[in-house]
Amino acid sequence: MPSVIAITGFLGDSADFGPMIASCPSDWSWHVVTPLDLGGRGIGEMAEALARIPADLRIGYSMGGRILLAALDGTPSIALSTGCGLTEKKAMHARATLDDQRANHLRNDPKIFLDQWYEQPLFATLRSSPVWGELEVRRQGACQQANRWAGLLQAASPGRTAAPVLRSPLGFVVGDLDRAYRIPPEPFPNRVLPETGHAVHLESPESTARAINELLKDLEP
Repeated sequence: MPSVIAITGFLGDSADFGPMIASCPSDWSWHVVTPLDLGGRGIGEMAEALARIPADLRIGYSMGGRILLAALDGTPSIALSTGCGLTEKKAMHARATLDDQRANHLRNDPKIFLDQWYEQPLFATLRSSPVWGELEVRRQGACQQANRWAGLLQAASPGRTAAPVLRSPLGFVVGDLDRAYRIPPEPFPNRVLPETGHAVHLESPESTARAINELLKDLEP
């Protein structure tokens, strides 16, 4: 019976993983955390907090996946729809500036920020999925902590975070419609989910659970 810690993405809550968890083996023990639960600061600091939580398997989505990649220490880890960081100074500066602007927008007008955040092409398939209505309500609730999420968005920006050093045991799950992250890094084991966008665990929870089960076998010594 593996103990599993799952880290949500930006603005996420524990319910995000509910359908996926329901499709995983019933004897798995789950602990779901958000980036705010890990301190809501820079990726490195949150990774240190994550590393202090014992688990047999770590799963992280998007920003949660970036925290996971920064905490690699030999614990089997599976990153869902996760980028591997920026390396060029110009690109990092541009992203940090963009995230500062986004954070200020979130502080000043959470409702409009939320609308514009999910209007990104990254979330097109999520917005058209059956889960969107309920999820939108939960995200509106998350914006009650707009200042904390805004501070996190700035501190954890890829523009302020060194690219992680990837090491096994590590696997990736991506959606084939996710233009940003649909090509997982080699040579790590991976699963590409058909007809799925960025939010794999929300759009295709059963397929994501199946991919995690398969990858866990690949990661076992």
